[in-house]
Amino acid sequence: MKKVFVLAALCLMGAAQADLVVNGVDPGATWYGWMNVFDMSMNYQWGSAWGTADLRAGFAGDTLVLQSNTNCWNPSDPYWVVNGAPNKMMEGNFYREWYGGLAGQTVTFTYLVLSNNLAAEGYSTKAFIKVLDPASGWATINMVSANLTPGLNTLTLTVNPIALPVTQVGFAVLGPVSDPAGAIASKAVVISTVPEPASLALLGLGGLLLRRKN
Repeated sequence: MKKVFVLAALCLMGAAQADLVVNGVDPGATWYGWMNVFDMSMNYQWGSAWGTADLRAGFAGDTLVLQSNTNCWNPSDPYWVVNGAPNKMMEGNFYREWYGGLAGQTVTFTYLVLSNNLAAEGYSTKAFIKVLDPASGWATINMVSANLTPGLNTLTLTVNPIALPVTQVGFAVLGPVSDPAGAIASKAVVISTVPEPASLALLGLGGLLLRRKN
């Protein structure tokens, strides 16, 4: 069983205290990749663990960069590409995970989006907190999410009081498989580690309101 590190509750710009606080994107933490594949009508096909590099999610210093999936682009395989057009929708999930130990506790996830020019290309880009139930085929039994809009944002969710909840905190990018030589491949969401309140003021972000989703 993975160890659960419950961080001390903190107060950030008036955010409510919580049992687990995930404050920003920590490049030193363990992050996982998962890909869900759909047809172009959004009918679910399959899902699988995915290397984060192939997911196109990774860190540049303390900054997280999320991009569209390109490693499945194959013009010679009509499963993926038909007549030069994408034939699959890809939902890349990049997340941290806590196995058991958080039942009944509140999770707060705060993150700072610096920029997002991928959403303008029709891609869905979201932050999320999910609760999965291994006893029910790993079904998602609770979830809160929000679009990745520039600025300081926070999500909160109370974990279901089941025997062994699996709690995931992270980001999802959903859109067509993209051509690595195309313009969309260079688009990205850029997310930063959350500065301390004093640093926010210096950055001119002190007046931003936390966007809370419950």
